[in-house]
Amino acid sequence: MGSNSLQTRQSQKAALVREAEARKALLTQKGLTEASVAKDPVLRHLKAKIKQITSAMARISFLENQTKQLQEKKEQAKAAAEAARLEAIAGGTKSKGKKKAAEAEAEAEAPKKEAKAGKKAPAKAKEGAKPKQK
Repeated sequence: MGSNSLQTRQSQKAALVREAEARKALLTQKGLTEASVAKDPVLRHLKAKIKQITSAMARISFLENQTKQLQEKKEQAKAAAEAARLEAIAGGTKSKGKKKAAEAEAEAEAPKKEAKAGKKAPAKAKEGAKPKQK
């Protein structure tokens, strides 16, 4: 009875319940008391099997739910990553445009700075100091 299918476990439980009820009816028909029926080893064995199957069904349901939740989380993460990627692509083209505009402005300002720098006399360098490189 080692099945991981919920449907199989349900059919096994139903069969054991029917068998336990039939055994209990047989024992009461023989005239045994409720105390002696409860002590019957066959009936106790059937009840133990039913209990095992019930716990196995709960475990199977838990694992199915957990698998479903994990799958949903993976799909959400995948969708979020795809959205971030698309946003980065769309944002990347905009930022490239901004960078080009900023470079164009910097190039336009560069001749102005050079013209101003040409009017001023160069600063004297200190002895032993290395010249700055741009």
